[in-house]
Amino acid sequence: MLLIFCSDPMNKNAVDFDYEKEFSIAKSLGFSILLISLEELLEGNTDKSLSKINAVVSHESALYRGWMMKPRNYEDLYNGLQKKNIFLVNNPDEYMNGHWFPNSYEKMKDLTPYSNWIHIENLKNDFDQIYRNLSEFGSKPIIIKDYVKSRKHEWNESFFIPNASDRNHATKVIKNFIDRQGEHMNEGIVFREFVNLEKISIHSKSQMPLSKEYRLFYYQKQFLFQFDYWEDIHYDDEKPDLTIFNHLAQKIESNFFTMDIGKTDSGDWIVIEIGDGQVSGLPIDSDILGFYTSIKEFKVIRTKSL
Repeated sequence: MLLIFCSDPMNKNAVDFDYEKEFSIAKSLGFSILLISLEELLEGNTDKSLSKINAVVSHESALYRGWMMKPRNYEDLYNGLQKKNIFLVNNPDEYMNGHWFPNSYEKMKDLTPYSNWIHIENLKNDFDQIYRNLSEFGSKPIIIKDYVKSRKHEWNESFFIPNASDRNHATKVIKNFIDRQGEHMNEGIVFREFVNLEKISIHSKSQMPLSKEYRLFYYQKQFLFQFDYWEDIHYDDEKPDLTIFNHLAQKIESNFFTMDIGKTDSGDWIVIEIGDGQVSGLPIDSDILGFYTSIKEFKVIRTKSL
């Protein structure tokens, strides 16, 4: 399998600074690595973005490890690589199944807090629709995000709403979120019932509660690797039973995805969200060697079993 990383914006022959550790570890394990220019891709210049990648004779599968991008940009990347006989592990539809929250919600709704959403086309100054969505939560606390990202580090200003029926406060938080996301808004707003998770610590700057959460990676619907979600805080030795999450993974229409999970303060384990595995971050001080070793060994196991 090929690995594809983004190049440094100032040096197309070097990997992006933030992915240097992943790049070095993957290279040490013998992965073949290619670089693309994310800047050119986002500008619509697909050929320039892929100018350092030569076409291959036989079909090659590839895994992208880099920054998030809009589905249209991913489709350009996928199609551009396909012309070179290189096929990303997730096609454009599979990318969206992990990347956009609503695309995975029906599959995981029994294991995640109740949620609803409004597409961006219906957001333009239409708080009547927003209030209808909020009414489904009664007076429960909720959080808000777009189809991809939240502003959880702005916990009180742009993320958490203590009482969904308090329209004045909810309007303020929602407007903050919309204004601050600006052109980076992904498709629409998602409203989610807030559930208290088992708290480990408090973020020193944002006062965001840091809870017992993990990031699970799945490849070909099989469990691949697990990371502590938060860095620089102490987790105890308890590990979640992954049985229900491994079962859910069989329903996700993606070949490489993440599942963020958390433990509630009542002791239940829930799904926080699904993400595309190619654009899901790794904690910088985590076992990145173990992660890439798992990918390499998984490939060997699958090849031998065919």
